[in-house]
Amino acid sequence: MLAVLPTCAKIAPVEHLHTAIEHLTQCMGSRPVSQKRIGRWTLLGWNSTDSTNSRALAALRRVSPALLDHVAITVKKQTAGRGQQRRPWEQAGHHNLACTLILGKGLPSKHPFSLNLAVSLAVLEAIESTFPHTRGKGLEIKWPNDIMWKGKKTGGILIENSWRGNGWSSAVIGVGVNLLGTPPFPNATCLFSGITQPEDADAIRNELFHHIPAHFDARLAELSTPEALLRQYHQRLHGWGQAQRWQLDGEPVHGILESIDLEGRLCVLENGVGRCFSPGEVGWLGMEPRM
Repeated sequence: MLAVLPTCAKIAPVEHLHTAIEHLTQCMGSRPVSQKRIGRWTLLGWNSTDSTNSRALAALRRVSPALLDHVAITVKKQTAGRGQQRRPWEQAGHHNLACTLILGKGLPSKHPFSLNLAVSLAVLEAIESTFPHTRGKGLEIKWPNDIMWKGKKTGGILIENSWRGNGWSSAVIGVGVNLLGTPPFPNATCLFSGITQPEDADAIRNELFHHIPAHFDARLAELSTPEALLRQYHQRLHGWGQAQRWQLDGEPVHGILESIDLEGRLCVLENGVGRCFSPGEVGWLGMEPRM
C-alpha cells in the first residue's frame, strides 16, 4: 500500500490511455459515459456496476498495471460494493460517491501502511475542500480507514493489492462516501440532508470525485517521510487517547487508544499493559462512556 511517485512523472502516452480505456470498457461491459483529465489522472465515469474495485482488479488481470496507473473510475450506482473483511458496502441511494483509484507503478515494499495514511488524509482533505461546512467540525478517521462525521461512519476506504512474485505490482483503492439520503445502517450518517434534486446530487458527487485525485497526489509526494504522515494521521484519528472497546475472538478488549504504528497496528493500553493488534484482528465496539 505504498507508492513513491516522482513529481516529474511523465503523462501517459495517448495510445496507453486508449488501451486502458478499452480494457476497462470490456471489464465494465460498456463505454464510459464521462471522461476527464485532471493532472496525471484519467477520470472515467459509468452509470452502474457491481463493484468498482472488482472491475478494476479484473482489468489489471488483462493488461500491464503500468497502463492503468493513475486511472480513476466512478459509478452513479454500485450494486455489490465491498468493505473491509469482504463485508458488503451498502450504498444509500444513487447520489453517493463510489469510486476506485488505480496505481500501477513504483510500489515499494517498505511501510505499506503508509499508502493507507496518505489515502485517508487525502479523502478527508478532499471532503473539506468540496464541502467547507465539514472543516474542523468532526470529520475524522477511525482506524484503519473509516471516515467518521460527528461520531458516525460516513465513508470507508478499501485498498486491495496485487503481487507478482515478491514485487508489489498494483494497488486498487476504493472510496465510498455517503453524501445524502437515508444512512444504510443506524450508526452511519450522510454529509448532507435536504438535497432532493438529482442534478444537484450529481454535481456534489462529481465535485468530490474530482477533488480526491488532486489531494491524493499531494499526499503521495510525502510517502518518503511516513513518520510525518503518521503524525498527521494521529491528529485526525477518532478517539485517539480515549478509552474504547474492541472485540478479539469474541472476547472484549477495553483500553486507551495510544497510537497506530507504521505497520498499521492499533496499540492499546489495557490495565497498564500495552497490546498491539493488526488491521482486521479486532472489531471496534465503541467508545467507553465518559465518567
